[in-house]
Amino acid sequence: MEFGLPEDSPKNPATIADNVGDNVGDIAGMGADLFGSFAESTCAALVISSHYISDLNNGSCILYPLVLSAFGLIGSFFTSFAATHVMTVNEYHKIEKTLKW
Repeated sequence: MEFGLPEDSPKNPATIADNVGDNVGDIAGMGADLFGSFAESTCAALVISSHYISDLNNGSCILYPLVLSAFGLIGSFFTSFAATHVMTVNEYHKIEKTLKW
């Protein structure tokens, strides 16, 4: 089936599968890096804020990174809802406007 086809021919099913795998790997890798950075910075903020608990005699400073993360999750929920239900893409010319919005 592959005999006589160039290496990157769209008629070659292996090429299509390879391109799909590359795209999925790139997106999953970026998502994992983003989550890792978010989790590490949250843990670092918790460690730093736990150092100041003894100075303030209450635990309110350790809640700051957790509250900040919670607001981020709530904001991402509303953004995802707006992206999927408010600004729907049903025509070709709406793609760029929706992504920018």
